[in-house]
Amino acid sequence: MRVFSLVMMGATASLGACATPSTLAVSPSGVPAFSEDMLSPGFWIRRAPSPDAVLLDADQVTAKRLRAFEPDGGLMDLKRLPATLTRAQVAGWVGEAQRTPIQAAIDEQGRPVTEAMLDELRQNAAAGHIPEASAARYGLSVRRTHLRSLPSDRQFFASEDLRDYESLQAGVLFPGEPVVIAHQSADQQWLFVVTTQGPAWVKRGDIAEGTADAVFSYVAKAPGRVVTGDQVRTVFTPEAPEVSELELDMGVALPLADVAPGEPVNGASSYASWPVLLPVRGQDGTLAFKSALLRRTADTVPGYLPLTRANILRQAFKFLGERYGWGHQFNARDCSGLTSEVYRGMGLVLPPNSGMQGKSAALNHRLFTAQDSHAERVRALEQAQVGDLVVVPGHVLMIIGHLDGEPYVIQDVPYAVFKDPATQQLRKTKLNQVSVTPLLPLYEDDTTLYVDAMTSLVHVTRP
Repeated sequence: MRVFSLVMMGATASLGACATPSTLAVSPSGVPAFSEDMLSPGFWIRRAPSPDAVLLDADQVTAKRLRAFEPDGGLMDLKRLPATLTRAQVAGWVGEAQRTPIQAAIDEQGRPVTEAMLDELRQNAAAGHIPEASAARYGLSVRRTHLRSLPSDRQFFASEDLRDYESLQAGVLFPGEPVVIAHQSADQQWLFVVTTQGPAWVKRGDIAEGTADAVFSYVAKAPGRVVTGDQVRTVFTPEAPEVSELELDMGVALPLADVAPGEPVNGASSYASWPVLLPVRGQDGTLAFKSALLRRTADTVPGYLPLTRANILRQAFKFLGERYGWGHQFNARDCSGLTSEVYRGMGLVLPPNSGMQGKSAALNHRLFTAQDSHAERVRALEQAQVGDLVVVPGHVLMIIGHLDGEPYVIQDVPYAVFKDPATQQLRKTKLNQVSVTPLLPLYEDDTTLYVDAMTSLVHVTRP
C-alpha cells in the first residue's frame, strides 16, 4: 500500500542558474513558474537530450524486472511461497494486512468509528479459524478489483475533509494478476490472498481459482498486446459478458488468443480488432480462459514500448489532469501508481509504494540523509534525467526536464505548497490531480522544502 502524506508540495531557495523564490511568478492556476505550454509532452520532448535513444534494451529491461522479485526488490515472487501454509504464517499476513497508514476516525455517514465497529470487521477476518496447516491455492484476478485491509466494503476516513483517503483501501489488482489464496472470511464473501504487492483481502467473485500450473503459465505468456493508454476497454459483447467492456489500465499485458484471421470472437469478426486471452471465473469459482477483442484503434502496442525519454514523457502525460486516487480509488491512481504504470508499459515493474520505490534493490538510486546539505541535494537534482524519481516521505515525483536550470516534475498530488513571491507567505493551491510543477519552490510540509526532505533520487533508466 502507498505510504500516506497529506501535504505534498512547496517553495524554495536555489543554486546557480536556478531562480530564487522571489522571481518565481505565480500563474493564474496558482502554480509558480508555470505556463500553459508546459502541459504538452512535446514541450518537454523537444528539450530532452536524445529523446528517442533506447535507454535499456529488452534484455536489460527483463533483468531489471526480474530483480524486482528478488530480496529487497519490493515485490513478492509467488512461485517461491511454500505449497503448504502454516497457521502462524497466514495469521502473520492477516495482521500485516490490517496495518493501515490512515486512521479510521469517521465512517461513510460521518459518524465516529468505534472499536466495536472495527472489531466486527476483524471478526469477519476469522483469524481464529485459520487451520494449523493448509494447501496453498492459486488464482487469477478476472477484473480490476480493490485490495482491502479488512474483508469489508465499509469506508472509513481520518476526518470529514480527508475523504480522498479511505482507511481500508490497500491497492488494486488488474485483470490477469496472480494470487495465492491463503484464507477466507467468516461470511465467505472475501478471500485473503497474497499478491505480488503483499497480503490483502479481495472479493471472492473477482478471483478465479485454478492450478498453480494454469495460473503461472498464463502469467508467463508473451505479451501480445500491452495497454499504453491511461485506460482502454475490451469490445462490448453480450455473448460473453465476463469479458465485455473490461477495464484495462496502462501497462496491462495480455497474451494473444489463438484465433484465425477473420474468425468471429463472441459474435463479432476479429479482422479489425486484436483477439486477446483473458481469465474468467466459472459459476463454481474455477478458472477458465476466454477470448476477447481489443479494437485496433485502442491505445495498445505489440509487446512493451521501447524505454526512451520520449516514451516516458508521452506515457506520463496521458494521466495529466486525472484526479488523485488513493490506492487506485476513483478508477484512478495515486503518486506511486502513476510512476509504476508509466514504466509498466515499457516492461519495468516498480514496487507499489513510494518508500519501496525509493530503496528497491532492483533500481539504481542515490540515498540522502540529514548529512547531505541543501546545495548537494540541488546539485544532484540539476543532474537528474527525464524519468528519474524524487522520493520524499510519503510521496514520489517524476522528473520531466529542466527549464532555465529549474527541474520540473509530473506528480499526482493533493496540494502545491510554496511561498507567494508577492507576500512571502506560505500558499497552498489545491491540485488533487496529476500535475506539472517546478520542484525547487515546493514544500513537503509547512516548513520543509521537497529538496530538503528528499530521501532518494531513483535513476530508473540506468542499468
